[in-house]
Amino acid sequence: MFDDVSISVLLGNFSSHSFSPTTGVLQGSILSPHLYSIYINSLPPILCTVASPLTLTHIPSTSPSSLDAYNSLLAPSDANDFRHIHLPTAINSLLFADDVAIFGSVTDVQSMLDLAAQHSFQLGYCWSPSKCAVLYPPSRSLPCFTISLYGELLPAVNEFIYLGIPFHNKGIFGPPVVTHRRSGALAAMATLTAVGACRSGFSLLLSSRLFKTFIRPKFEYGLAITCLLQKDVLLLEKIQDKCLRMIVGGHATSSTAVLKHICNLPSMAFRVDILKTKFCLRAHTLPSGCLLSLLHSHHLQASTLSTLHTNLLFASIPPDLNCSSRIKLSKHFESFRQEKFAHFHLTNTKILIQACRPLLEVDPVLFLPATRIERGRLVRWRMGWLPGKPKECACGFDHTSRRHLQFCITIPSQLFSQLLVPPTDEDNIIDFAISVLPISSTHPSPLYWKALLTILWHIDMLCNPNGNYTHETDHDSLWH
Repeated sequence: MFDDVSISVLLGNFSSHSFSPTTGVLQGSILSPHLYSIYINSLPPILCTVASPLTLTHIPSTSPSSLDAYNSLLAPSDANDFRHIHLPTAINSLLFADDVAIFGSVTDVQSMLDLAAQHSFQLGYCWSPSKCAVLYPPSRSLPCFTISLYGELLPAVNEFIYLGIPFHNKGIFGPPVVTHRRSGALAAMATLTAVGACRSGFSLLLSSRLFKTFIRPKFEYGLAITCLLQKDVLLLEKIQDKCLRMIVGGHATSSTAVLKHICNLPSMAFRVDILKTKFCLRAHTLPSGCLLSLLHSHHLQASTLSTLHTNLLFASIPPDLNCSSRIKLSKHFESFRQEKFAHFHLTNTKILIQACRPLLEVDPVLFLPATRIERGRLVRWRMGWLPGKPKECACGFDHTSRRHLQFCITIPSQLFSQLLVPPTDEDNIIDFAISVLPISSTHPSPLYWKALLTILWHIDMLCNPNGNYTHETDHDSLWH
């Protein structure tokens, strides 16, 4: 892999003659990124040679103590308390591996591109002009100048994706951050659904955790450093809702409020606040010599950290909280979210949310021992899909509503007598029975467990009479 490397090019079923590279290592080699870092490390000082003080940002040198030996020579003759010399460092380029951003006047940028081309010739690598673009300031939305690399003109654009983040002429562009990630996240969710994260595949608990682990980070990328509008947050919520509907098979406008609650999935607005809060906390603990710290300290008006601080979650962190502890920080986030939900639970009038447990945790109906069909009925009742849209009940006295079914004469009354009595007459007896289930499968099944499953079986037969229910004979075979 390192010595006597021979390479052939395969194109259109034809293979070229073998040849040996004159520089570098194979892309799969573990030395490849290290060698590139060594190669590219000499580029920024070269680009700084064309720095213009009128168009560039400067920061103090990160190592002023290295000038101590020259202080006596550089100090003015009338200086009394002269210590360190802070020479400014020009910031006219930013590098992340082979992704490079350069900025300055048109003349300076063209000069830097010429230097970058010479640098590539000397070290034996090549830039890709087709992957480059120019963002002009607003006054030059229709540029009268051209910029080129290797003699190839670079296109002028209004927006460019750099490191997966959309930029325009004023910096990070908030709205496209959301829309840019949407299609990829939904495509990945469709793939996950096809392999089993759906109603007929994995359990709802497993599917929700797969979404949380693999899909949600796809459209959360970049949110920690982006200033979003309310409509952007709503679009994020719609993306999450669509992914969850793909899991349970809901229609395009079905509510996901109960689904997110029983799976303990926070809203995207809260997720955005968490990501921004973590980023701000991390930024404040960076060494003072880091680029972000220097830019924020010496160019406060242009820094977005102050804007990112303006969220209630960040403001709620007590001064004595050990933010370096992930456990303590997570507990604070959860307690803050629980407090907000408790207020929402007291003030909202949504029947299905009111019927759920008031605590933010995974609902036991997702993991207590039950067959797939039994668990499906429990989840459907929670979400309001059972009984579903009310229709004429077989008893002939009312419609198949949640209120009527707890008194319907077609369901044996002795089953309801086995359920626990709710604290008030307004509480639905079935909702209350589900809400007081044990929170661990290690507990023995409650005495009313079989009666509860049997009641839901009767309700399913009333609301969906065309189903096949003959194979269900024992309703508590898995939990004793």
